[in-house]
Amino acid sequence: MKGYAGFILRVDLTRRKVEEEPLSEELRTNFVGGRGINSKILFDEVGPKVEPLSPENKLIFGTSPLSGTPTPSVARYTVTTKSPLTGILGDGNAGGFFSAAIKKSGYDFIIIEGKADTPVYLWIDIDKVEIRKANHLWGKNTWETERLIRDETGVKKARVASIGQAGENLVRIASIMHEERSASRCGVGTVMGSKNLKAIAVHGTKGVSLGNPEAFRTLTKSLYQKIAHSKNYDPFRKYGGIAGTALTDKAGFLAVRNYQQTAEFEGIAHFDRDAVAKEFFTGSKGCFACSIRCSKRYEVKEGPFAGEKGNKIEEGCFTPCGPVCGNANMPSLFRMNNLANQYGIDLIELGQGIATAMEWYEKGIISLEDTDGILLNWGNYDGMIEMIHQVAFRKGFGNLLAEGSVRAAKKLGQKAEACVSHAKGTVMAGIDIRMLKGAALCFATSTRGADHLRGLVPVEFPLIPVMKPEEAERIFGSKDVLNPTSYKKASAAIYYQHLAALMDVLEICRFAMGLAARDLSFDELFKLVTFATGMEIDQDARMKVAERVYNVERAFLVREGITRKDDCLIGKWATETVPNGPYKGEMIDQKEWGKMLNEYYDLRGWDKNGIPTRKKLIELNLKEVADELHLP
Repeated sequence: MKGYAGFILRVDLTRRKVEEEPLSEELRTNFVGGRGINSKILFDEVGPKVEPLSPENKLIFGTSPLSGTPTPSVARYTVTTKSPLTGILGDGNAGGFFSAAIKKSGYDFIIIEGKADTPVYLWIDIDKVEIRKANHLWGKNTWETERLIRDETGVKKARVASIGQAGENLVRIASIMHEERSASRCGVGTVMGSKNLKAIAVHGTKGVSLGNPEAFRTLTKSLYQKIAHSKNYDPFRKYGGIAGTALTDKAGFLAVRNYQQTAEFEGIAHFDRDAVAKEFFTGSKGCFACSIRCSKRYEVKEGPFAGEKGNKIEEGCFTPCGPVCGNANMPSLFRMNNLANQYGIDLIELGQGIATAMEWYEKGIISLEDTDGILLNWGNYDGMIEMIHQVAFRKGFGNLLAEGSVRAAKKLGQKAEACVSHAKGTVMAGIDIRMLKGAALCFATSTRGADHLRGLVPVEFPLIPVMKPEEAERIFGSKDVLNPTSYKKASAAIYYQHLAALMDVLEICRFAMGLAARDLSFDELFKLVTFATGMEIDQDARMKVAERVYNVERAFLVREGITRKDDCLIGKWATETVPNGPYKGEMIDQKEWGKMLNEYYDLRGWDKNGIPTRKKLIELNLKEVADELHLP
């Protein structure tokens, strides 16, 4: 088999048994790879009666047909499961070298099922697979775990994906870490901990067989040249993940102090990208086959956090643990980033959870007695750091926040719930979407809850020139899509949700594809798929792949009870107006929202309750999914 390794590795931890099975042509043809195949496996194997933290839940690691090849920036992997945070489909996605290692060990996908009776880790050494004892690793953080496994195996370049203490303690916002790259959302690390699986370590040295290696090399060489000569990637090369915070503040939709303020953050000067780069960044590190090298090595050289060092920090730390919590102390953010990476905690959920708790404290919903004396007032980074420890070990008030913001609020009551903005149980820290109607629709209809990576409508973003009016007219049939507050966003939301799905199917980094940077195109990437595998996938076919992925994920949600009533925004997003800034007074108009949602369903071929029709599913070669849903 060309392009693909051709095998799925199935690991039953209960029986301590590993098996290889062929990767079917049906999965390859209909879903191509990565998130697509993962989601179909989840639909087929994890039913509605399966509890997320039970042995019956599964953890699926997926690569793409371009993984392990020289394709620029195809270094990511997706891990999919039923989420312990939301109870619906959940997945995380991360870069680094883990995906390439899986592929080069001879597998495209790894399915973890069952539960080990004692802590274990999985060791994959080319053709040898072992379930090894991990009692000595339990209780270690992810940095220690990686080092110890490499020492134990004697393989310095073993690629390790592990959980820290948060995953072990079943913190519902736990992540899976690989060399400071985080597969974070939906509590995927929690499921790994529930299975007593500390880590998966891979040593892969096999090559990837290509159908047309000469054509593949020629095209990849031209793509690297495009990247090298393009200025579109300069912000990532120079600044990594710091640039977004100040940009969203300037654009007028930065979320500050748990949505009590929109942009105009008084501490925004501390997030100046040039100042941060000059003071803290010491070098760059790239993922497998990536010349952009957006991972910034950093060191805090002065003050109480002097000596704090790391290899990667993203906007997913800067914004959630910064302005969202009213915190402008830059050195503290590097400390929080390291702690979250070592413990294995999703920084978006964590930052938003602490910000919510700060509002609870401000409004008297919780007291110092509730927090065991930890002061959670705005900008108190010392209190935030202490709370990270508490969350990771489920101590004191941290035990409540370890449940995630939505579950924690429900335990505290209605006043607490009013402070939590979410969709389908997932929060999002960083941008205020009340004026961005397309982003709001994407969040509400996302298949894993509020999520910028499942789809945004970048053409509506102020100050970010992504598309000219005439191009918007041609693609979406209206220039209104460029207006942030317009509700003419249904077709654009679907379009960008499908592009997001394609990136996850191919496991290519969004920094490489970009929103405004278009130096890499799907035409070129799918040519590489053809050169690698022999599969011809033209534009219409690939958009069908994306639509198929989104529909099988929606079917999973429908089977779990999700309908139209759940395709909404909850909390301040739905009930309060934008408090300040250029969009002051803007909010979601429920009547207009209903019209937009109706149009979205119509364009997707779903019924008025948001359920895919049998006709649509059969059109997408998903008859068995329609049968499973008992659709008329």
